[in-house]
This record gives sequence, C-alpha cells and structure tokens, in this order.
Amino acid sequence: MNNTQKTFVRVDDAVLIRVIGQARQRLVFIAPGLRPPVAEALARAMTVVPAEAMHLVLDVDAEVCRLGYGDKDFKGMELLQAAAERHGLTVNHHPGIRIGLVIADEMTLIYSPTPELIEAESRQPHKPNAIVLRAELPQQLTDACGVGEEGHATLEVGQDVLDVKKVEAVKQDLAERPPKEFNIARIERVFSSLLCYVELRIEDYRLTSRSLLLDSKLFGVRNAEVVRRLTNRYHLFAETDALIVEIPVIGADGKADPKKKEKFGPRSVDEERKRIKDRYIIEAGDFGLVILRKDIPDFEKEIAALKAKIGAYKAAVQDEIKKRTDEIVAELLAALKESLKANPPEHWRKRFATKTPTDEDIRRLFEEEIRAEVKRVKTDFEPRIFYAYKDITYQTFHDEKFRKLLEENFGKEGIERIFREYDAAPEQAQRGKSDE
Repeated sequence: MNNTQKTFVRVDDAVLIRVIGQARQRLVFIAPGLRPPVAEALARAMTVVPAEAMHLVLDVDAEVCRLGYGDKDFKGMELLQAAAERHGLTVNHHPGIRIGLVIADEMTLIYSPTPELIEAESRQPHKPNAIVLRAELPQQLTDACGVGEEGHATLEVGQDVLDVKKVEAVKQDLAERPPKEFNIARIERVFSSLLCYVELRIEDYRLTSRSLLLDSKLFGVRNAEVVRRLTNRYHLFAETDALIVEIPVIGADGKADPKKKEKFGPRSVDEERKRIKDRYIIEAGDFGLVILRKDIPDFEKEIAALKAKIGAYKAAVQDEIKKRTDEIVAELLAALKESLKANPPEHWRKRFATKTPTDEDIRRLFEEEIRAEVKRVKTDFEPRIFYAYKDITYQTFHDEKFRKLLEENFGKEGIERIFREYDAAPEQAQRGKSDE
C-alpha cells in the first residue's frame, strides 16, 4: 500500500498493523481471526482511540484456527482479550464471519482474509485481496458497525460479547484436535488433487462357485448330529465351464446396440478389468493402487460400460442357470430315486397314501424339497463392481519408496517441479519483501 492512489491493493498483517496504528478517532476491526502482531497493534490503539469509538469482532471458533485465518495456538485472541479487559472494552463474537474490515478514522479496508491451510499468504502487489476507501464512510456502514451516532443500537455484526468460557472452550478444542501445520496441509492438498488411491473389485461373476445346498436326509443320513454337521453341495457348473453367452454390443457410452452381438463370459470380465487397470491405474506395491485425478472421469466411463456388459451377461445367464438347475434336478433324482424309494425321509411318509411311495411320489416330493434352493441359486447370481477413492497424505508422498514410484511413472524432473511449485517456501520468502 505504498501507492496511496491505488484502490485494489494487497493486504497482509503488516498492512493491517500500519493502518490500525494510524487510528485516532475511531477503529473498527472485523475478521475471522488474527495473529499476535495484529492483536498487539489493536492493544496499542486502545490507548489512543476512545472506547466508545472502537468495535472489535471475531469468529471465536477452533475451526477458524484450523483453517489458518489466525494463529494455530489462539495466542492472538488471548492477547486481544486481555488487552480489552485492561481498557474496559469488549471483544465481540460473530459466528461464521469470513470477510475482513478495518475502519481507521477516514480510511477503510475491505479485504479477503487468507486461510493459510489452503494457501500461503502473499505480499505480491499484483495479487490484490482488498479495496481501500479514503472518502467519508457511508452512514449505512458506520451504523452497521456500531460507530455511528446511535452507537450499538444499529449494530449488525458482533452483537455477542465474548466471555472467558468461550475462549477456554476453544483452547480446549484446539488442545484435543490441534491444527495441521499449514505448509504441510497445503502440499497435501495439492498432491491429493494430483493423485488418489483407488480400490477396484469385481465380485461374484464366476458361476463355478454357485451350488445347490442339499438336505443330508435325501442321502439316507438319519443321525441328528451327523445331519447338523454334514453339508452337501452340488455345483451347478464344473470348474472348466466357461459359460460364454451372447450379449448386445455395448459401446463406450454404456448403451447397447441390440442389432449387434458379442460373446461374453468370465474371461471377458477379466480381460476388461485388466485393460482398464493397465490404462488408468498405477500399481503401487504395498501402498495399493493409485490413479491420476484427471483420469477419473474416463475411468468411470469405462467402469459404467463394463457394468452394462456385466448386467447384460447376468440377464443372458439366467436362462442358462434355469436350464442347468433343471438338468441337475433330473440328474439327482435319477441317481437317488431308488434309495429314496427304499428309505424315504421320515417327514415324507405322511405325504404318500400307499405303504411305499410310487415313482411319482418320489419325483413330486424331491422337487418340492429342493425347489426353494433352486430358486435361491437362480436369484443369487448378482455380479457387481465396486470402486472407491481415498486421498493420499503428504507423509506418503514424501515416503522414499512412494517417491521413487512417482519418479518412475512421471519422471524425476516432473515430480521435483511439482514439489518446488507447491512448497510453501517461495511464498514464505516473499514475506520479507515490501510491496513493490
């Protein structure tokens, strides 16, 4: 702000301290939070500016500190509160305030405070974050800030006086959940916008795992303890059965063309999954799988198309499952008919009128016995795709093995450039320079 003719300017703590130090007749300070040097400047102003012409408003909340609108340890707020008590003034609280305003006599700064969790504060003049007004303030603004002729009667912001309990509650919250180091959080945010973990699973698409669960009593087992412990499963398909069916050709947009057909089966799912992984996903060893965020939209389009293909496969396979379960029922009945006729389960005996069951009785009762199980198998085939994303932490990016993985995939120079561009150090170094 060396150039007093400028309207759009860059405001940081140094500028705030300088403007606050110029106040003699009135001073309004409204912001989400503040750091100790600004609090000390406000404390000095309390010895000059009349108490009735001062209004101090902050959002006294732990989240303000975590976002970096003020210092992480809340020292600035404590300094200001102590100074206000010594001078018989109050610090007022307004939840959620996210704009900055300083009125120092006839000068007004309206600025956008920098949340240092997200970006480092800059003093570069070509990056303005404020406007400065030097003319007489509009009555509307002075009244809203409580420094007009009617005082606090027209106050709009900061109507709640801060008390000690609120300050202690914020300090306790920060002690229990301390803010992150801002420079680390910024780098983490930037790298998380570059890469993320991805989890991809395709489940229950192989029919070789489908089986009928058969009652042990159908095999002549009568001992109750043996029945309880014995499980009889009959697999619908052999391990060598590929079960390839025809489905409509599905395009990259996930839409089917019913006029065209293609062969599709479990191997097709495996091949599609491998193709998608090779195209979009980076194997990161013990770290898991990672993906570039820029590739996520195309990755999800591919997944949507594969979902559509698996859905069409499921519909086509239902007929095969029905056909195969009908065959299995016939196979089992042929194999078990004579033993069931000679030694039917006890709970069947009340279901046939003659002394011994007929072939028709055995067929009827056997089909009833396994009908529910056949229905379950038919409806149990529910192949599905699951994918999810998770952020990668700054600490992981700095892990030696992970860093090597990044360099192998993106080149050492590229990774070093990203670290240089987004490390907070360049901005921190500029804090020592004046606005030029």
